[in-house]
Amino acid sequence: MYIRQLVATAALVALAAGTAGAQAAPKTRNVVPTFGFSIGTLAIDPDAAAGSSVGDQAWGLQLDGGVVVHKHLVLGIDLGGQFLDDKAQFTQSTTAGDMKSSASVTYFSGSVGLRSGIPASFPLGLAVNVGASATVSKRSIDNCVDCHVEKLRIPGGGFVEPTLLLRVRSFMLRATDRVYLGGNGMRSVISAGMQFDFRGR
Repeated sequence: MYIRQLVATAALVALAAGTAGAQAAPKTRNVVPTFGFSIGTLAIDPDAAAGSSVGDQAWGLQLDGGVVVHKHLVLGIDLGGQFLDDKAQFTQSTTAGDMKSSASVTYFSGSVGLRSGIPASFPLGLAVNVGASATVSKRSIDNCVDCHVEKLRIPGGGFVEPTLLLRVRSFMLRATDRVYLGGNGMRSVISAGMQFDFRGR
């Protein structure tokens, strides 16, 4: 918790400093498309995990996109999937033989945030996003049309997401800690990945 508070405080300080120095920067495009992907680990509320008969830790992938407005305001959406440790797996006969189920949670999110500048002399930046996620969670057999499906209850909700960015040539490496405010389903997603800003020429 102390590390999260420290990262969030540092991000706010860096954003304030970056915004203050923005007036002296050369003129650039006002709206820049951005795209990213990451691998992350999900922490689930133990009661929600027990109620759905899955483990309280998972791993998965996320794809995201959006725009950066005036170098600091970030508007984004993302789609992520987490592969759950299924503790109530079932087997069903199919045309491909007996197959076992798997459990997963898919989330769709929208967010808005602020990002500091990333100067060439010190290519490190910070950002803070706020947003919300909607989830679809189920236990099912992959690639089976008429197989049994069980709906699970692992809600998302509002979140705060401190992010650390490191520019490497034409892209950025990033590390994020998405903390869900409700905590009655998804609690946090800690991830690492890459991000690309399409600035054109």
